[in-house]
Amino acid sequence: MLEANPTVGGLASTLRDGGCGMDMGPHTFFSDDRDILDTVLRLFDSPLTARPRSAKFYYEGKLLDYPLTAYSALFQMGLGSGLLAGLSFVKSRVLPRRRAAAATPEEESVEDWAIDHFGEHIYRSFFKPYTEQFWKIPCTELSSRTIPSHTQMSFINTCRLLIRRRLAKLDASLIEREMLPTYYPDSGFQEIVDGIAREAGKAGAAIRTGCRAVRISESAEGRMCVQWETGSGTVETVTGTHVVATIPLADLTRMLDPAPPADVLTSAGHLDYRALTVLGMVTERQNILGCSYMYVLNRPYNRISEMNEFGPATSPPGENVLMVEIPTLRDSPAWTASKEKLFDMCIGSLAADGFLAPGDVKRLLLARMPYAYPIYRKDYARHLRGVLDYIESRPRLFTLGRTGEFMYMDIDRCMRRAFDFADRNLARFAEASKAGGLRDES
Repeated sequence: MLEANPTVGGLASTLRDGGCGMDMGPHTFFSDDRDILDTVLRLFDSPLTARPRSAKFYYEGKLLDYPLTAYSALFQMGLGSGLLAGLSFVKSRVLPRRRAAAATPEEESVEDWAIDHFGEHIYRSFFKPYTEQFWKIPCTELSSRTIPSHTQMSFINTCRLLIRRRLAKLDASLIEREMLPTYYPDSGFQEIVDGIAREAGKAGAAIRTGCRAVRISESAEGRMCVQWETGSGTVETVTGTHVVATIPLADLTRMLDPAPPADVLTSAGHLDYRALTVLGMVTERQNILGCSYMYVLNRPYNRISEMNEFGPATSPPGENVLMVEIPTLRDSPAWTASKEKLFDMCIGSLAADGFLAPGDVKRLLLARMPYAYPIYRKDYARHLRGVLDYIESRPRLFTLGRTGEFMYMDIDRCMRRAFDFADRNLARFAEASKAGGLRDES
């Protein structure tokens, strides 16, 4: 396995600096898949303790439940706002908006979906400002696929959920997935990643970090060849029977030899990703947020997290890390700004909201990921289908993972897809290796 970064994990990794740990955005492990959950829990000699999720939405000085529920809309946002939410939802049912029907569900916009399912008041108050703050793209241009699956319940369904949870213990729904018990290692999510890498090594996997793939070629005899650059700039090569790629689709298609058709390259170029910039502030203050993480509106950042609320050993005794996630496109000034400039951009809002003052901060941490979230524009589906159809036409090439499949999913879902992929293909890969007299190095 070739990993471009110095450590394994990607978005699930933990930056360590001066004894402090900072995740690439807040991560906890949870799953309604018992097999995946048990696999992760078995990585640890001492059992991980299940904890309830602790997340809030900071809205006009009020703390709302996250994910947003009917209870939040009707009661926590204030009586007037709750009344408007209910009335606007009724209006959306009685007088549906006149709009052109989307050819496919993917072509339905965030605006159309949110108003149809929650009413215009909640859309204007919550979905539109947060979505556009996060993606830096108008809601009219984004596919409703942008809305995470745990949010994709209508106002009526969330009302039903509120009543049902008060009356009976029923099966988990989409939004209840966010209410599953969570698990977190003492010193950071990296412990889970390192445990998986350790088990893979025991099974015979060879993992090399600091190796960036630059070319993937396929010979007429079916031999796959991957060239990569090391940190020192040297180029090395490995040959095998199959290649499984988790890199961005535009990068993958550009490094293929033979090259894909022009229309495939064009479609891959339309499949972009939003970047992630995380600024960490080391402080002696404790119990800052009253929860593990908090979503916010109309700030330079979209989410605040407190690392000590996740694990007791993420920071040395007497220290804590408050981190903010700054919505970033790779061509925006924030992507290249120094950590000091990002701090100056954020600290005014943090101080005004009573979370952190400039004098509370001892030092700064900074992490960046260029390809964090697939951007689902309304035309993404046809471009994605064209690229994946081409990849499927090359039987020795596969893509996997959030980035490789252009699929926004939680860590446990990524693991399930990887496990299922292995179950379907590894025996076939081994047979191909034997037939070709090759060691399978896919």
